[in-house]
Amino acid sequence: MRKLSPVKAISHAFNSVLTYRSIAVRIGMFWIPVLFLLGVVEILVGEPDLQNPQFGLPVLMQIVSAVVGLLGFCSMAVSWHRFILRDEIGSPARIDAPVLRYAGNSLLIMLIVVVPAVILLVLSQLVPALGVLLIVLSIAGGLIVTRLSVKLPAVALGNTDFGFRDAWKATTDNNWQLLGVFLLNAAVVFGALVLLVIIAGIINAISPAAAQVFLLVADAVLKLFLTLFNASIFTSLYGFFVERRDF
Repeated sequence: MRKLSPVKAISHAFNSVLTYRSIAVRIGMFWIPVLFLLGVVEILVGEPDLQNPQFGLPVLMQIVSAVVGLLGFCSMAVSWHRFILRDEIGSPARIDAPVLRYAGNSLLIMLIVVVPAVILLVLSQLVPALGVLLIVLSIAGGLIVTRLSVKLPAVALGNTDFGFRDAWKATTDNNWQLLGVFLLNAAVVFGALVLLVIIAGIINAISPAAAQVFLLVADAVLKLFLTLFNASIFTSLYGFFVERRDF
């Protein structure tokens, strides 16, 4: 059984985005402006009133933003997978069968982890000691998500014969290595968010309006980077474990 190097996997994913940044821009040229405009509309409409929840325009915008955001992320991820693995550059606005299957599989992976976490969170309100298990579950959940997500590049390629069981089997005996990939990925995401908050705080001290504009633009750019960076990680894992590629 092949043994993965977490550092090499993350480095390879980062270098892929950096090396093919022009393709990354091309892939995001449709969805990033869309997500940016949705962010502007959400600000103008306002957030839902949690004290008095009712279906209205703010709630509708939250739903629209979530659905469009999911389609956008999956569309960009599918395009990136196909470019890296098959050197194919399709339409930036693609919404086809692979994208819809990708979205469905992504939601299913998250539900597999989120549902037990929510149940444990509710129980921890009754038995506070169970709160410690949330940390363990979060780490285990990250490992599960990482292993199951090896299926996603196959979905992007239109391969319907490679399922979750195949992804799980392909990554056997690499739990610690894949946990390392998850933790390194989390560190990159956390670091990017912290940097964004720090810069926004500095700008906000000068001009709150400018800080809000900066956050909208930076958020759109960060979404593109993180979407393609995560897609690159799963592409690297798929290439390593399934297609037997080396970094």
